[in-house]
Amino acid sequence: MVKIVGYTHLWIALGAMSSAMATLQAANQMPDWDIIQSGIVIAIGVGTGAIYTLQRRIKYKRMPHHIPQDRRIFIEKYSGMLLGAWCLCIAAWFIVFRQDLLNWAHLLVPASPFLIILSALALGYASNPFSNDSNGWRDISRFKLPVIAITWGLATVWIPSIMCGSAALEFDLMARVLAQSLLIAGLTVPFDVRDMAVDPPSMNTVPQRIGPKSATYLAIALLATGAGIFLLIGNAVAPLCTIACAMPCVVYGQIVRKEWFYSLVLDGCLIVQGFVIIFWV
Repeated sequence: MVKIVGYTHLWIALGAMSSAMATLQAANQMPDWDIIQSGIVIAIGVGTGAIYTLQRRIKYKRMPHHIPQDRRIFIEKYSGMLLGAWCLCIAAWFIVFRQDLLNWAHLLVPASPFLIILSALALGYASNPFSNDSNGWRDISRFKLPVIAITWGLATVWIPSIMCGSAALEFDLMARVLAQSLLIAGLTVPFDVRDMAVDPPSMNTVPQRIGPKSATYLAIALLATGAGIFLLIGNAVAPLCTIACAMPCVVYGQIVRKEWFYSLVLDGCLIVQGFVIIFWV
């Protein structure tokens, strides 16, 4: 199960889709999903899955010793086919939603500086485009956590909102980006605790600097701060439910260091938003 939904990045793609759904639900307060909203959330999900698969393949090619053995074997066997499958999904998306492409492009072009930042963060995570060495943003000291958090905040909150016509620097939107980034940061810290055995000391991740126990306290504080911002903004039932599910999971991660827990349960907390929107909100 871990390999089917975790190593293929299907789970994280669904998490990104659910996060985008929460953003659009909060912005539009629409009981029914139309073709525009569906196209946006599918784009976020498929793009996330494709980028994660590409990043893992780059990391495998350049730094295989930094990848756990099971995942390394899986990438060696299947990453090429997975990239092909994600490319087919992207092509299908362009075909299905071709009538809306010009409108989305018109909305996104004025906000191109943010898109450039997001693209650099996403693509440079595994391979730094401004350096000749093999390291990406994640391997720069103290850089891994903010890169992941900001990338997810922009990709799952800012981009969907802009594609629906929101102002690029609207206060409510930027506050929601911040809250989402804090949520992702709180979920990411336990993964850094898990990866202490394979991450080089030069990365200076949070658990490497302050220890796994203090890192867990920090993760809880990040989640709580994100929850506080969501409460102030309002219209945030879905992400608040995710945070409520994530907090005990982060604590439990101190005890369980198994791949299934991180790839299925912790990442799965993001998917809770989708269920909340479909069955509750």
